[in-house]
Amino acid sequence: MKIGYHLMTAMCLVTFGTSVALAEPASKFSAQASTLQLVPPSSSLNWTTVLRTTIKTPNKKDLLVGLSFETGIYTQTEVKSKGGNTDTASSGASLQARILVDGLVYGAYPRWVVYDSRSQALSATLGGVIQSCRDSNSDGVITVGDECVVTDEVINLILKTMAAHHYNFLVANLVSGVHLIDVQVKIESVTQAGAGSASATATVGQGTLTVEEVRATNLPNGIEFLQ
Repeated sequence: MKIGYHLMTAMCLVTFGTSVALAEPASKFSAQASTLQLVPPSSSLNWTTVLRTTIKTPNKKDLLVGLSFETGIYTQTEVKSKGGNTDTASSGASLQARILVDGLVYGAYPRWVVYDSRSQALSATLGGVIQSCRDSNSDGVITVGDECVVTDEVINLILKTMAAHHYNFLVANLVSGVHLIDVQVKIESVTQAGAGSASATATVGQGTLTVEEVRATNLPNGIEFLQ
C-alpha cells in the first residue's frame, strides 16, 4: 500500500499502474510515501507516473520538491570463445526521474535527473576446452585443431546493486490555486552480444515525494537557474 500524507488533510491511496485518488489539497506541505516496490525489474519503461500529490499555494510562491528512491540495476554479460577468437558482450541500463507540475513537463527544474546508470563490457580471447583427442592419421602427433574436440570457454559477469538516492527539484513563481505534482520514471537499456549473451534491467523500490511551499529571496525572480 502506498500512502500519501497531506498536512491537516485526509490520506490518499495510490497503486502503481492504476488511477490515482487524491485527498483534499494541503497548504505549505504535502507528501506521499510508498512502502512497496514502485517499478518491478524492467529493461524498458516509458515515462510512467509512480507517485502523486497536490498542494494549494497563493500567488508567486515557489516549491521545493524532494524525491527519494530506492533504485536497483542488474547487468549481465557472457562471452564464449575458442581457437584464439575474441568475443565481446556489453550491457547497460539507466533510470531517470522527472517532476510534472499540473501535467507540464517543463514545470520543474531540472527537467529530469539520472538516478542510476551503468555500462558494462566484457571481452575475452580464449583457446577453448579440449574434450578429447585422437591421432586420426597415426603420425604420432596430435594436432589440436584437426584431431581434438574443443568446446568454448565461457566467462560470465553479473553485477546487481541496490541503493537509495535523493534529489531536490525546484518550481518557481506558481500562480495561486491547487497544483498537481506527478513523479515519473523512465528505464532504458542497451545490450549487445556475439557468441555469448547480455541483459540489463533497472527497478524502483520504495519512494517518497515531499512538496514544500517556499519563497526564495534576494533575486529578481526568487530562484536563479543556471543554463
